[in-house]
Amino acid sequence: MIQTLSPALVWAVYMTELWHDAFLLHQRPYGNTSVIAEMFTLENGRISVIARGAKKPKSKFFGVLSPFSKLRITYRGRSELKTLTNVDKEDIFSGSFSKLSYTLLYINELLIKILPQGAPQSELFNLYDKFLIEVKSSEEIDIVLRKFELDLLEMLGYGINFINEVDSGQSIELNKSYDFVPELGFKESPNGLFEGNEIISISKLNFKDINKKKFKSLTTMAIGYSLDGGDLKSREIFKTLKK
Repeated sequence: MIQTLSPALVWAVYMTELWHDAFLLHQRPYGNTSVIAEMFTLENGRISVIARGAKKPKSKFFGVLSPFSKLRITYRGRSELKTLTNVDKEDIFSGSFSKLSYTLLYINELLIKILPQGAPQSELFNLYDKFLIEVKSSEEIDIVLRKFELDLLEMLGYGINFINEVDSGQSIELNKSYDFVPELGFKESPNGLFEGNEIISISKLNFKDINKKKFKSLTTMAIGYSLDGGDLKSREIFKTLKK
């Protein structure tokens, strides 16, 4: 005999809330007192939640929804926009508006661009978690960022081929020059921007003697191609600040 659950029991099961590891990617005002937040969760990927009353000083959400810090959250709802019910902070990022802050802002905007709603991305979540830990304690922010971009491109299916020249299929050679074609890879060119020894060093994760401007140019082109040429506001902000 098949038993059906009573409406009260169904509601009780629905109301049982699970805690989720999460990061805040972005938030925007909603009405006078609330915010809508884009969260990156371990189990469910990117989700949108409304934090009701989050702007009120007495709200349990006030001052707790912090970017670049790991959170523990509960939420409920069946629609695309969930309702945030609880938040705990595991750590607090207290960085000022420095190079690090704008680097993290750029990565968050990038994740919003590429993450679909409600699709689990546990591998990427763990990569982002590791990146935040490393970049906050590193004196080589640029290098940590470039490494994250390369790993991200690989996960997205846009990984760069550092081994073979695109036309001949031959191995990249130390003493030759190459240009980078985002949709193809490295193409041999007498006056290419990238030297073979630089390409090989990057493939071996040896960034010590790599020209940082060239390295940035490489990942910028590759990321731009993965976004179909779309631009990122955070990059423009950072360019303005550097002038």
